[in-house]
Amino acid sequence: MTPEFTGRVPTLWHGRGVARQVTRRLTAGRETLVIADSAITVPVLIAGSARMVRLDARSIDVTTVVTIAQEIVRRPPSIIVAIGGGSILDATKIAALALAGGRVFDYAVGHASRFALTLLPDAPPPIEIVAVPTTIGTSSETNSVGILRNDSGYRLIVGRLLRPRHAIIDPDNLSSLTRAAVREGAIEAFLRLAGVSTSERRSTRAKSDAVLLARALLKTASYDEGSAAGRLRLARLSAATQRSAALRGDDPFGARHWYLANEVAFALGARKMVATAAVIAAVWRRICAGDSRWGDRESLEDFWERGTSGSGLPREPVAGIASLVDQWEIPLPPTPTADVLSRISSATEKSWGSRQPMLRDLASDDFRDVLRDSRWSAQPVGNACRPSEPLRRR
Repeated sequence: MTPEFTGRVPTLWHGRGVARQVTRRLTAGRETLVIADSAITVPVLIAGSARMVRLDARSIDVTTVVTIAQEIVRRPPSIIVAIGGGSILDATKIAALALAGGRVFDYAVGHASRFALTLLPDAPPPIEIVAVPTTIGTSSETNSVGILRNDSGYRLIVGRLLRPRHAIIDPDNLSSLTRAAVREGAIEAFLRLAGVSTSERRSTRAKSDAVLLARALLKTASYDEGSAAGRLRLARLSAATQRSAALRGDDPFGARHWYLANEVAFALGARKMVATAAVIAAVWRRICAGDSRWGDRESLEDFWERGTSGSGLPREPVAGIASLVDQWEIPLPPTPTADVLSRISSATEKSWGSRQPMLRDLASDDFRDVLRDSRWSAQPVGNACRPSEPLRRR
């Protein structure tokens, strides 16, 4: 049995082969539930009594999460090991709320069916979760956020109850990732830092940590994304965005591009960074033009100048981020028709805009203008593409 967890962040274990060593130790003599991506070989050793649930990461939605929750309640484990990408980890974290008192799980699912953002009661996690990521960039293994897909879209659930107890980063679990997948993960972590850095309400420590992490992410992803050491470093840097002061500040909704990209991803069936690659330069163009509803110009320019120093990227943020997307060959999503573009704009206003604090004072016309100014591929909407992944909160 490990000590009760009351800290701000999970215990982080990292290194080659550490997944098997640590899971064996943590599960010794304990009733264990393993929830894993059906597409991977389970890279852990369970020392106690265990049962396993396999999930198709591409089709996880609220129905899947409810089914997992029912299994957890039917035979409550003493520890849960979650293995996979962000979708698997999020589904596990949310389903585990079924063990919390006060019908928290029912509240979370019900509230998310009506609202885009659900804030959970502040309490410790109801069960020990060991998160073993097999992708880079989501930071789900170290954060207190879960994304739930339902009929309305990707809904954001936030609270300490979702925090894993342990995070295990093992480069052996990242070896099968393509270089494209590694760079998508790296740019996700980079833009998590850049997004919050568009807020002026940031401490000197937060700014400094964000800049240092941004530089390290750019350098590693540009020159060493293929090696085991490079992938381990990128995964640790992504986790560090949550474990350092980099994301702290008085503006919890600073990464405003996330909300629009979230709706693009859901509507177009695009992967998370594919959707973000389309809209990020258009959003930053408005910030740099002085539209404070999207963010603070001086803060963004300061982060970009210091965070990309020595990278060779253009010094102007809009040109710079567009260049990075091109250099790292992040794909662009299919071009939305006028009708789809209108639906995305309306959905963004309803979920995140207008009087809500996420995108306050921004309406569907504002989102439509950004989308018209965004970058799209020549592929039309409706062509076959992989089911999307939810975007991650910063």
